[in-house]
Order: sequence, then C-alpha cells, then structure tokens
Amino acid sequence: MSVGWIHDVYMDDVILKKTSAQFPNAEGEFSSKPADDEIVVFLIGTRVNHPMGLFAPGFAAVGGMFGQMAKDCDNHAEEFGFLGMTSWINSGTRETNNEVLQVAYFRTPEGLHEFAHSKYHTNAWDWWNTNHKSHPHISIYHETYHIPKGHWETIYINSHRSHLGSATFKTYDSEKGQDMYMSGVVDASKGLLRTSQGRMSRSKGDENEHFKEKY
Repeated sequence: MSVGWIHDVYMDDVILKKTSAQFPNAEGEFSSKPADDEIVVFLIGTRVNHPMGLFAPGFAAVGGMFGQMAKDCDNHAEEFGFLGMTSWINSGTRETNNEVLQVAYFRTPEGLHEFAHSKYHTNAWDWWNTNHKSHPHISIYHETYHIPKGHWETIYINSHRSHLGSATFKTYDSEKGQDMYMSGVVDASKGLLRTSQGRMSRSKGDENEHFKEKY
C-alpha cells in the first residue's frame, strides 16, 4: 500500500481537497454567510488514577455509561439538538492511555441542558453521586462552550469527516417527499470559505492572497 502496488484502504474515506463544516437549513441549503448558526461544544471526559488502570474498581461502569450516553444522544438527536460526537484517548500525559475525552456538538445550550436532565444522563449522574466517595481514583470533568454565530470556523485538508465535520443534519427532500440526513461538509477552496476570517463572515475571504499557501 505504501508504494501504491495495492489499494490503500486507509485513504478510502479521505476527502482530497479543502473543506469546511457548515449548517444546512431544513431544505438542505447552505447560507451564503458562513458560521450563520450558534453552536455548543461540549467536552466530557474521565480518567482513572489507580495502579490497576482500566481494570480499577468502577472504571468499567463509567466507561459503559459514557458509551451508552453517546448512543442515547445519537438515538435522540432531534430531541436534544445533538449534532455529533467524537471520542479521543489522551496519550500525552501518561503511557497508560487511561483518559478518555468525548467532544460533542449541540445546536443550543438549552438542548444540552435538556439532555443533562433527561433519564439518559441522570442514571449516570445518580451512579456517580452514590459511588464517587468510594471511587476517589476516578476523575470526571466537562467543559461547555456556547459559541455565537460568526464566532467559529472549521477547516479540513485531505481529511476524513471528523469533529464537526462528522455531524449530520436532518433535512427534508421535497422531491422524494421524505426526511433525510446530510453532511455539513462543503468545498472550502473558493469564496468566503477560503480563509479563517472569511469562514467567520468577517472578511471577503481574500486576505491571504499574498501568501503562497492560502490555507
């Protein structure tokens, strides 16, 4: 695969151009103004501080609850304005790779709040409130960022669909007369989407013209 003698399967889902993630409207159309929607970025993670690492008491239960909540978000995406989630392992602070982070995207803080107080999350909340004193070796944390429209941008170059680029949006196909889900990934090689400032609707997308590489 490295020299091209056989098909490189690792390139199968790579989009070989410059793209950005934007929000389509209910009809599947994109605004002429980039970053024309607010967004909530929610980071939630857990880490185990125990010599048994991933096999420490309680950590399997926590991992199971994290996985189940991710599935619940997917299954009730429209109800909570959930757009997508990616999961990551922190390999930079410990050799044991025993810290997991999930990055989730919601349309509004109200949607995130509704999920946090739904049965899909309160079951895990109750488990933590009951067990955290007997499991001091387990860390959990979250960070929430509510970003107004015009204050965020995305760029992916020769990348697969990841982060906000992996989000899907419910739209209505008038020709087929049915709902469908579509990707928000669009071509970013021209127009406003060429530059960071343009992708936040703060320029005409031409401020990098004097650079050789215009990323």
